Amino acid sequence: MSFNQVRYFLEVARAASIREASERLNIAPSALSRQIQNLEEDLGMPLFERRPRGMVLTPAGEVYSRYAQAIALETDRVRTELEELRGLRRGRVRVYTVEGIVSDVLTRLIAEFNEKLPGISFKLVTTGTDDVVAAVREGHADLGISFNAQPDAAVRFVRRIRDPLIALVHPDHPLAGRGSVRFAEILTYRLGVPEPGFGIRRLIDDECRRLGASLQPALETNSIEALRGFARSGAGVTLMSSQSSTRELAQGLVRNVGLDEPALLRSTLDVGVLAGRRLPSAVTEFLAALDRIFAVRG
Repeated sequence: MSFNQVRYFLEVARAASIREASERLNIAPSALSRQIQNLEEDLGMPLFERRPRGMVLTPAGEVYSRYAQAIALETDRVRTELEELRGLRRGRVRVYTVEGIVSDVLTRLIAEFNEKLPGISFKLVTTGTDDVVAAVREGHADLGISFNAQPDAAVRFVRRIRDPLIALVHPDHPLAGRGSVRFAEILTYRLGVPEPGFGIRRLIDDECRRLGASLQPALETNSIEALRGFARSGAGVTLMSSQSSTRELAQGLVRNVGLDEPALLRSTLDVGVLAGRRLPSAVTEFLAALDRIFAVRG
């Protein structure tokens, strides 16, 4: 089988459609369909179920998908290393991350990285923790930065940075002068929370279950910035990772209040890569730069 067949297969699997994949690849649908059929004939089994609403991977297709992703990632790494041998500092780093550290950490780090190594480009996607881990597992991300991620056999967490949960409130809020507060008391105020799929929300839901309490948020959102704004405006309390609120705290726009529950203090910011993958040099260097940033922040 050729690398083009691997690439075509992955695009059809991602798009779940011959027509959509052909548009992305800029080849005729009939030619793409023949390539997939040839691949299936070479392997001696179907890789897709053809359904009225699209293409769905068969069990054999799921197995082949893991192999194809590994081949594609290794090919990218080899190309990068060959370019470096020619003296070209080129590469691409794909980062999927939770939103909280983007404006305060990642954009600044990317700018510094580009100044030193202008040939390296970045793709930066913000999403919830579950989607970050899925992007690494499926080969869409070189690095995934998530909050309090669940274990995943396909993902190796190369860094776990302590990042306790805190309550964020307006300086005039009744809790603003407190050193710490019990989670049960937090629930008596108007509360802004992330939607399910976020690591912060998982911690909140776990604590509610432990207390036998019902969560009735005043705001549920997929935007960390919206949660920061909820606290800044005085609308209520939001729970946030400590790494996500340094800018507002430094400007005096909000106050942070510690939480008394041990489970909420053991949370981490987790940096994951695909298990078993040898990372390209650009990704390794960016990971080292990320280490230095968090070492300085303590």
